[in-house]
Amino acid sequence: MHRHILVLGVILSGLPLTACRVSVDHQKGTGKANVDISTPLGDVKVRTDIDAPDTGLPVYPGARPLVSRRQPDSADVDLGNQFFGVKVIAARFTSRDDPEQVAGFYRREMQAYGDVLECRGNIDFAGPLGHRRPYCRPRRHAKTIQLAAGLEDRHRLVVVKPRGDGSEMSVVYLQTRGKT
Repeated sequence: MHRHILVLGVILSGLPLTACRVSVDHQKGTGKANVDISTPLGDVKVRTDIDAPDTGLPVYPGARPLVSRRQPDSADVDLGNQFFGVKVIAARFTSRDDPEQVAGFYRREMQAYGDVLECRGNIDFAGPLGHRRPYCRPRRHAKTIQLAAGLEDRHRLVVVKPRGDGSEMSVVYLQTRGKT
């Protein structure tokens, strides 16, 4: 009897995987791709073939996309189902300017989205109990500057850190949503 229940459990747990659809479209010569995964539990869409990611923030003047063999310089990721979802658009750049100068530019640009939180540590988007805004968890001697602005389910995040004689920055749009 227990054996039949175990076999039935294994079969039922594998059913969602049999209804899974995966599509991968590689862009020859660029290392970029689009991936779509559909399951009964939700969908995942990843786009790395975007030229100008729409994070809602401008690219720092003179910045160049950060080229890496291991990671794309930008991506648009959307996952969810009818009850929840998360959308992340991110791009990485480098600049010859120092991190403070780059952070100052983004501080001004992000004011259009509300109060700007500056953090030298880690940003917690859940915040302390009862807060619905990003919260900073400072770290001693942190060289990375994180900026966040936005309201409840839509945020802009910029992470600036030293890179050689200049800076490396990540510019991110983050949207969470409940049932659509």
